[in-house]
Amino acid sequence: MEKATYIFIEEFCNHHNIEVSLVHRLVEFEILTIEKKEEKEMIKISELPKLEKMVRLHQELEINPEGLQAIHHLLIQVTNLQDEIKLLRRKLHRFEN
Repeated sequence: MEKATYIFIEEFCNHHNIEVSLVHRLVEFEILTIEKKEEKEMIKISELPKLEKMVRLHQELEINPEGLQAIHHLLIQVTNLQDEIKLLRRKLHRFEN
């Protein structure tokens, strides 16, 4: 079983110069999940790219957490549609040969 690796939210926020409240809002809007260990909040390293993307959108484009939730939802839909297209292309390729 693979051991999950985590990063402390406070450390991430200090490094990216953001408020911890932004991360809490992302959790509130179900974009991220956090875990607590010994009263310290942390996220899985696997969620780090998603968090960094949301922070960039928030800082560079001044998108509020509600907008980030909509973007997150749309990105999930796009990924699902891309996966479906790949599946359909594989099925179509089988019938073409």
